[in-house]
Amino acid sequence: MTAELTRRPDGAKRHPWDWYIEEEWVTARLLEFAPIDRDIVMLDPCCGSGNIVRALRADGREAYGMDLFDRGAPHFLAEHDMLSDQLTIFESMGPRSIVFNPPFSYQNGALVRRLAMRMVLRALDMVTHQVAALLPLKWLASAERFELFTRHTPMGQWVMCERPSMPPGNEIEALGSKAYKRGKVDYVWIVWDKRRLPLLDHRGTPFAPTYWIPPRPKATRSPVVVQPALELCSA
Repeated sequence: MTAELTRRPDGAKRHPWDWYIEEEWVTARLLEFAPIDRDIVMLDPCCGSGNIVRALRADGREAYGMDLFDRGAPHFLAEHDMLSDQLTIFESMGPRSIVFNPPFSYQNGALVRRLAMRMVLRALDMVTHQVAALLPLKWLASAERFELFTRHTPMGQWVMCERPSMPPGNEIEALGSKAYKRGKVDYVWIVWDKRRLPLLDHRGTPFAPTYWIPPRPKATRSPVVVQPALELCSA
């Protein structure tokens, strides 16, 4: 659900809830290259139309979705504000992890400072095992991120060497075959594991190793099948 961070055309507006949709292959590549646990319950708490849930299920995992709005995602548990104080049914389950593409900066049309970081911290509170967050590569660099990664050091970061395209969910049907034509922003999967102690460098400082997820072979990239996206909110 993270928004593309490039400059938008004159007159274009960001989606008011930062509802931007990645294709299923983006999650499938994470599962192929990163040691994401199996045999536990998995949740996408910002599931939108459900592509991450679909990818997890396609890999044989028990996965569910939640969101502020029910946009027709499969295996949808409930409408829920992730940043509220209300506990979720997910938190009463056994071993559990979160895989998600959090909103980056906008909620209900208003800019929300530190939104993605707040989402990550809440996700870490909700799980017993892992959190995997898909975020713009540039998100790694800031003083606030240094503080976050020092207190909650990831087990690793997996850079997407093939740029994914993430069009606004409410424009996909109108865009048709152009919806996922070409990505413009570099993304990274950042993975935390609450059970692991962080790696330390030669000074004893926690660090997270970097890995690269290679581009898919062009011959295996299937044509985009555009499904109608259910829009339940307005600017």
